[in-house]
Amino acid sequence: MKKILIILPILYLACSINEDQVEYEEKLVLWANLRANFPLIDTVFVARSANLKENVSSKQLWIDDAQVHIIGDTIDLLLDPVLNSPGRYFTSSNYIFQGGETYQVLAIHGTDTISGITVIPDKMEISPVPESIYTCKGNSFNVPEININNYDPAMWPPVIGHVDTLNLKQGECFTESFASYPLFKIDFNEDDYETVRIMTLALDADSVDLEPFTDENNDGTWDENEYFDDWNQNGIRDSCLINLIYDTTYKDIYALWKEPYPRGSVQETDWVKNSPYRYNPWLWNVETAPVSMSWLFFDYYGLQLMTFQATDDATFNYFQGLPEFNQYVMPNSNVVNGYGLVSSSASSSFLIYIKRDKSVDD
Repeated sequence: MKKILIILPILYLACSINEDQVEYEEKLVLWANLRANFPLIDTVFVARSANLKENVSSKQLWIDDAQVHIIGDTIDLLLDPVLNSPGRYFTSSNYIFQGGETYQVLAIHGTDTISGITVIPDKMEISPVPESIYTCKGNSFNVPEININNYDPAMWPPVIGHVDTLNLKQGECFTESFASYPLFKIDFNEDDYETVRIMTLALDADSVDLEPFTDENNDGTWDENEYFDDWNQNGIRDSCLINLIYDTTYKDIYALWKEPYPRGSVQETDWVKNSPYRYNPWLWNVETAPVSMSWLFFDYYGLQLMTFQATDDATFNYFQGLPEFNQYVMPNSNVVNGYGLVSSSASSSFLIYIKRDKSVDD
């Protein structure tokens, strides 16, 4: 019987809207992602879809007794169910997935068999753009060339080179739009890739300290008559996620371009209640180069792990068909006899340090 379905949600940002509404058969759902030069990192998800009118909890849709394989030219990995995590499958194998190779992810449940094929991108090659000048409103600002050869996840410790420190300034020319001052630029050969995903992982996002204050007498300590930024709006100078990029003067600009800050729920205790934060990591897809890495790519001060991912054709096709705000329309899936996405990527990562511009507090 044909039904309109929903599928267990996975977070993807849409690029276009498709208004055509189609009816779908109820089927199994498969999600998997493989990474070049790594063993399996992400669990494989298996579930069933559900009718929009079906009274069912999402927890009941996970399938924990499927037979799940990852198949390549020389391997056939049988994945194990993850204990206490229904619908998740993983392997203890240290097999390294190879760029340029083709893999099939297959799931069998009862009489149903679903599968998807991905060709892992060979590699992700990036390069820093040489030093340049950014001009804004009659002023010139230096855009530095940064070191991107400072991180190797196969080494321990993984930091293998100099990490550049960059000041993130607020205000005109710096935090106005996507065309604002770039802290640095990264280039790649756009003809080699359909879509490049950029991931910013703030490694110091969880740092906690007292809310910032204006040191009017320059004695290094807060006096009760001195102004402080009441981030959680409780009238008390208490703790906060101190590395959050939260400037009270330009918070409306941040809300306009990024959305309002999420805040701790009323069920939280102490300072966490109503405290602003940002989701971490931050993801964005690009198709052209070079990329101007402006304020929009950063939500926290401190050490950042920047990852550029070359995604496979299946990911590109999925995003091309992903319908924003329309739960009745399916994206372009490469899963045969089911729904979901079997995808892969190759990545290149480096570290930078984003520093709070002290002039903001003066």
